[in-house]
Amino acid sequence: MNSKLSLIAILLFAGSIAAEAQTSDAETEAVINLLGVQKKEAIAKLVPVSGKDSIAFWKIYDEYQQANKANAKDRLKLYEGTAMSYQNMTPAIADSLAKLYFINRSDQEKALETYYKKIKAATNPITAFEFYQAEIYILTQVRAQIMQQIPAYGAFKAGLKK
Repeated sequence: MNSKLSLIAILLFAGSIAAEAQTSDAETEAVINLLGVQKKEAIAKLVPVSGKDSIAFWKIYDEYQQANKANAKDRLKLYEGTAMSYQNMTPAIADSLAKLYFINRSDQEKALETYYKKIKAATNPITAFEFYQAEIYILTQVRAQIMQQIPAYGAFKAGLKK
């Protein structure tokens, strides 16, 4: 992937996490919608489709984006909740957060597989694979950017001791 696409992916969600204050449902919805538009632009650069494949791909991709909104909202709230939990972390909170991350990632993977299959059936396996790769690439970049903004809990605790 070239550096321009990397920058797009990294910036996609960088502004979406508010570690200091909780966001309202309306704010979360607005962030998800804005980022959805930006993400679609990045996908357009990463998944070159034309003709009838383009029509089918974008119809299914829009379905995917709509279906994935709840997962994206949950993920944003989870990151926010993680940052907010650092001040009063307990074993029960840590375990609950880990379980929520597993569920969120599993739901994301299931959605990717479902829409990969739909895109493959409507277009071809190459376009479906490009979709999958682009989504994974963007999700990985976004997760890395967010994790850089939210320190690991051990690093957070070590910083408090200084």
